[in-house]
Amino acid sequence: MNKKLLLISPLIASLTACAMFPFEKDVKDGHFRVENFSYDHMNDTKEYVYLMCHNKKPTGWIAARQYPAGEHDLWVKATFQNVGVLHSYREAFVNFKMDFPEGGNYQLAHEINNENISVWLQDVETKEKASEVVTKPLARQNVADNGKHIQQCKQGTV
Repeated sequence: MNKKLLLISPLIASLTACAMFPFEKDVKDGHFRVENFSYDHMNDTKEYVYLMCHNKKPTGWIAARQYPAGEHDLWVKATFQNVGVLHSYREAFVNFKMDFPEGGNYQLAHEINNENISVWLQDVETKEKASEVVTKPLARQNVADNGKHIQQCKQGTV
């Protein structure tokens, strides 16, 4: 078989698979969806606001996930950094306890004011607030808190 064809075949298979299985934006029956927030401007700031737990363990940023509708205890991690400014990384942790209806489609939103960050959930389509607004100070990362965050995820519902 032609060597070029052997190299191209996996690429074609991957592209075909993506076309056959588009990324799901629709909310599955009995579920709600949460989109995380990211802003990564190479010459300015980096801001991330995301659900910090998945499978009851700390996790990194991911575009969106769906969860069974109902009462939930969600932990959110928010980070901010001025690009090019040494030791400017700051973070805050926010907790939301609320009832998420079936079909709900939310995104995390935030506003930074001086050294504080306000975080809330809003409807993806209407941009209306769907949760309370929680304000926390942005603080330097404390690695001693890692055990605390592990426990928060274990006590949360996702």
